[in-house]
Amino acid sequence: MATVLIKYKTEEKYTYEQVVKMMEDSANNTFKGLPHLHSKQFCFDIETGEGLSIYLWDSKEIAQAYFTPEWEVYFEKKFGCTAHITYYDTILTLDNRMNDIIYG
Repeated sequence: MATVLIKYKTEEKYTYEQVVKMMEDSANNTFKGLPHLHSKQFCFDIETGEGLSIYLWDSKEIAQAYFTPEWEVYFEKKFGCTAHITYYDTILTLDNRMNDIIYG
């Protein structure tokens, strides 16, 4: 498995309600049920405009195939900033909801 971190900083100031709406729309319309994606965390600091998305994918190759140069252009147009993408091999994941440890 692979964990992907995407960090970004927007210049535009958003309200909490705007951020929640954008993230809910993205979760429901893009990521919910997406094959090979186990989870995604949407994180954002309203005060600084700094965002962090954390993805857990089946593999690094699948994640890299998703985050194409075209995706990066789309992201920059949508948020007006660059997405900084980092890939990690996921060694294990603790899931307390399922009372399970999943090995990468």
